Amino acid sequence: MTEKILFYVYRDSGTSSENLIRSIVEELKSFVFSGRGISFVSKGYSGIPLLGELPIDSPEDDIWKVLAILFKISAIEEGLIFKVHTENYDRNPLVTEARKSDVLPTWAHTAKHFAENIFGMNGVIHLISPTVADKFPKRSQIDMLRAVPNETRNILVTESLSEKLNSAGSRNFGMHNTSINVPVSMAYVARERPDILSLAIREFIGTDEKKIKELEKRLVDEQDRVMIHTIINETDWKEVTAVADIESPTDIVSHRVSLALLAFDEKHSSIPNGIEVPVSGLFQKVSDRFEREHLESLRAQLFGQPQSSTHLYQTAKALVTGNHIQECRKIFVDEGSTSNRESDCSGNEEDNSNTKYAKKQVFKKKKRSAFGKKRELAAIIDHSNALELPSEPEYLQPDNSAFLKKFERAVNGDDYYKASSDEYSLGEEEDLELFMAKPRKKILEEMRNKKKAQLGIKVSERLPTVSDDDEIDVADMLRAAPPIANAEDFEDFDDI
Repeated sequence: MTEKILFYVYRDSGTSSENLIRSIVEELKSFVFSGRGISFVSKGYSGIPLLGELPIDSPEDDIWKVLAILFKISAIEEGLIFKVHTENYDRNPLVTEARKSDVLPTWAHTAKHFAENIFGMNGVIHLISPTVADKFPKRSQIDMLRAVPNETRNILVTESLSEKLNSAGSRNFGMHNTSINVPVSMAYVARERPDILSLAIREFIGTDEKKIKELEKRLVDEQDRVMIHTIINETDWKEVTAVADIESPTDIVSHRVSLALLAFDEKHSSIPNGIEVPVSGLFQKVSDRFEREHLESLRAQLFGQPQSSTHLYQTAKALVTGNHIQECRKIFVDEGSTSNRESDCSGNEEDNSNTKYAKKQVFKKKKRSAFGKKRELAAIIDHSNALELPSEPEYLQPDNSAFLKKFERAVNGDDYYKASSDEYSLGEEEDLELFMAKPRKKILEEMRNKKKAQLGIKVSERLPTVSDDDEIDVADMLRAAPPIANAEDFEDFDDI
């Protein structure tokens, strides 16, 4: 018997079993397990509403994806607690990571003692220490956690697990984003149903060369194709990026996925099968029938009622509408659905750089189609045949000599502004102090006096201090015009 990892999920009266199932299905709808996946059993009563089972030899990304979902749901749903159990305590993922980070508490002398007292609640790790257990000898572990959550939470173990979860989450737990060029009839199914796309890829493995040649010829004859963005899990990614013996492959991923979809469609479309969709009532608020069937089929798979590949594909394809197909054409409007266009992402390069490059190409195509027709460049004209342009009048330099003379006289200090002239007079009301720069100290003093006057405080007037600039210049007195002579002065000259 294969050893399994058991996930016990506890809830209180604040969380219903239906909400819990909906949350788990919503988190897993865009994820495809590389292994056999997890299965849940509904207990139907308060205490342990769900029991999840996952093979212990599952890929590491599958295990940490389930743990990430449980941590996230425990932070959202009030009173939700989960526990991870393994028969071999040393293989418990929580024990392994805590030991690797050296954050095991001093009271945890064995792996069993630690594994039996570690829980997840409110998005963090809680540990029931012997001190807490002695306070409530007659209570269960779940009641202890809900009674004193502040005493049981452990930040060190939480941080060590968060590093692992963040590292796996940055890689999307092994899921790869890619762009593929596929026939339009299968485009929406390949884009929105990664589970069906994974089934098609895995069935395509081992196809004989003769069949592949027939599919390649059919793919070349396919006129209506469209570029889509989808996700592929780690196991399937390794298969479609393997070296393929095809003629001049510009994109191995797109080529192999298209062949897999053609083979899957040819096989399962010819099998008689009903397309009735079972309704559980959990997803009645989902308006799109295609998405509702996706969630219902995933719920059935998680709870031990998987549907056949033929039923999944025929039902999904029957629910694809014209609006769904139009969504696939939105990215590449004009030339996107031609058979000559290849994928922007190559399987021989890194996934992150391919995705960025594809997004740039999508943005360019969107930007061009938003303005209608494609822009055309102007025709090149030979100089010998070029049209003669009308001659333009020569630009005359304005004569500013009068203004320059006035400016020079003002700079040289000439008496340009005459008091007898009304044209250049400053006026009787003008104050020459406006044209003089005041010292900073005097400006601050005037501002303080103004504020005092507004507040009603009497301002004491001070005699202005005479600065060096305000002192009398003797040279100015000597340069003054001589006084006009009076009649008495001329009489003195007559006596001589």
